[in-house]
This record gives sequence, structure tokens and C-alpha cells, in this order.
Amino acid sequence: MKKLSIFFVITLVVAVVFTSCNNSGKVKMPTLKTQIDSLNYAFGVANGSQIKMYYIPADSTHADSAKAKIAKLLKGINDGMKGDSDPKYTELSNLGTRIGTALKEQSKSGLLGDSSLTVDLKLIKQGLINGMKNAKTQMPAEEANVYLQTTMQKLQMKRVEKQYGMNKLAGQKFLEENAKKPGVVTTPSGLQYEVITKGTGALPTDTSKVKVHYHGTLIDGTVFDSSVQRKEPAEFKLNQVIKGWTEALKLMPVGSKYKIYVPEQLGYGAQEYGSIKPFSTLIFEIELLSIEK
Repeated sequence: MKKLSIFFVITLVVAVVFTSCNNSGKVKMPTLKTQIDSLNYAFGVANGSQIKMYYIPADSTHADSAKAKIAKLLKGINDGMKGDSDPKYTELSNLGTRIGTALKEQSKSGLLGDSSLTVDLKLIKQGLINGMKNAKTQMPAEEANVYLQTTMQKLQMKRVEKQYGMNKLAGQKFLEENAKKPGVVTTPSGLQYEVITKGTGALPTDTSKVKVHYHGTLIDGTVFDSSVQRKEPAEFKLNQVIKGWTEALKLMPVGSKYKIYVPEQLGYGAQEYGSIKPFSTLIFEIELLSIEK
């Protein structure tokens, strides 16, 4: 079972109404009273910094050009909101059109697609301006990026826990009862296993490439993946799979067959993977066929 990584991407499309305040594009330091205020402003700063990087010259010899481009971009976004375009600055006008389109979407769906986060157009716009001008305000671009990522991840985790928290509780209860069964061993990490067949071959290491047969189910018996059913063994390195598998396989000499019980923190955690819902405890029968070279 391959592990997944969670990452947060800030898109280069910003939802902003440029027909409102600060059409002059002046740097200002807005008051951020709430978390939503900070998220809106950070979103603007982060994207403004990206626009500066890709569209506005960085060297001082082109300072006038930079100012002109920022002004043109602000106008281009305003024109884009109205469906107009400027043939002299097609690239910037096109960017403005995309921003206008994103405005309509985010105004309905919420900031970054989160319906619980209200879009504050003035704060996003000011953040965008400050980011494009690399202003030394209360939230530099790098800090804005970090704040966006960490805050949105925390909010996402709260929503996932609210929706799927019962899976975590069900898994914990299952493992507590399972640990009492004869032959079941619980490791310090919380992994549980029982030996079906003990092999006599070599033990794999973190970097070993192994060939295995496996059959995976949820605690209710639902089969979510099975190389046995496909009649085709799987090959992978131990450091490319979920933690529960890595730990278990390092305990298994070649030729072994174990049944393992993987708590959610050693599996996919808060991630959803096909029919595996967040915080699911997983059960596998694994047969270690060989260590590949």
C-alpha cells in the first residue's frame, strides 16, 4: 500500500474586485481582526508575490516599467471583470480576465473553495498590491504562504475529524479488543500482528525491495485491495509504503505470512484513499515472497 503525501498549492488566480477601493494601487497596512481577515490578506499577498515574480521585472533599472506593469495589471483585472481586453498588454489582460472569472467562483464557493470562509475582496486586493510591490508590511510573502498552508490544513483537519471521527473511535475499540486475543502481539507504535507462518529467510530493511502477496480489508470485512484476488504479487521498497507495512515487513523473514492490524496513524490517517475513509483501521494478510535485487 503506497503512502500518500498531503500538500497545499496556492494557485496564481486571485478572486478580487478591482472596481472597489484602492484603485491607485498604493501600499497600505490593513487591520486584521480575525482569522478570516488574515487568510484573505495572506491569500492576496502570496499571489501578489507570485505575480511579481512572473510578470514584473525585479531589477531596479526597470523600476518605471515595473510601476507601469502593476498599474496596467490593476487596470487589466478591472477590464477583465467587464469582459474588456487591452491589445497592448494581452498577457496581463488575460490574467485579469482569469481573476474576474475566479471572483465569481470564489464569491459563491468561499475562499479557496471553503464555503465556511467568506471572501473579503478589499483585503485580498490590498494583499495583492502589497505582494506585487514587495511591501514591508505585517505579513511578508513567505510568511503569508506558511500561514495559508498551516491554517488551511488545520481547518481541513477539523472538518475531517468532525465528519470521520467515528472511524477513529471504532478503530480504537476494535484494536483494544483485538489485543486481548491469543497470539496477537502489539508493538510500541500500536501496530498489531499475529504470525500465520514463520519463514526462515532473510529480514528486509527500510530500503529493501520486496515481493509480496496481500489481502486488505476494513474492520467490517470490506475488501479494499488484494493482490491475491488479482493473482499478481506486488513489488515495492519498504520506504515507499505506509508506516504499518514498513514496520511489519521488517519483522517478517522471507517465507513468512502475517496478519497485521494497522491503526489509522500508521495507515492513511486523515487521508481518503479510494474506499478507505479517513482514520480507518486496516487489516492485512501479508506473505513475504522474496527480497528483490
